[in-house]
Amino acid sequence: MDSGIKYSEKDLYSLKVKYNELLERNKKAEVFFKTNSVSECIKYLDLFNDVTRQLSGIIFFIEFLSGEELSYEQKINEFNEVRE
Repeated sequence: MDSGIKYSEKDLYSLKVKYNELLERNKKAEVFFKTNSVSECIKYLDLFNDVTRQLSGIIFFIEFLSGEELSYEQKINEFNEVRE
């Protein structure tokens, strides 16, 4: 089925790079939340939620453009093919 949406491999590559960047931020935030007080964590909760929403959105677009569902392992690990 043709969605009518045109994209290039460069678009998919860019999404994967952005995903890796956000995933790294998310992992750092998880460490922060585990090692700081609740009051300190609450200050950054909205930012953490925003990063999480962005990750979910990028997963959707990567799956849509590639035509393949990402596995759990792919979602929790970086895309090695786009590591810089």
